[in-house]
Amino acid sequence: MGYIEPRTGDVLPPFKWDEEERAHLRARLDALYFLLYGITDRDDVRYIMDTFPKVRKQDEIAFDRYRTCDLILAYMNALEAGDAETIIAL
Repeated sequence: MGYIEPRTGDVLPPFKWDEEERAHLRARLDALYFLLYGITDRDDVRYIMDTFPKVRKQDEIAFDRYRTCDLILAYMNALEAGDAETIIAL
């Protein structure tokens, strides 16, 4: 159930499932895709994100705001500033 570390060949234990980390990874990837497709206007990003009403509803129930959209916009700002390592705290 582990995976092999490519550099050393060691078998490592399986990674721990972390829903919060996954949310940040997905948001960073979404931000990167928006930028790669040339969608840099924040209003356009919000409009596109509004086409996912189930995600919005789940976020509003869990966080009282559309957190996924907020994370994507924050990661877009970080990526445009040249920072691909920052973990956004909202």
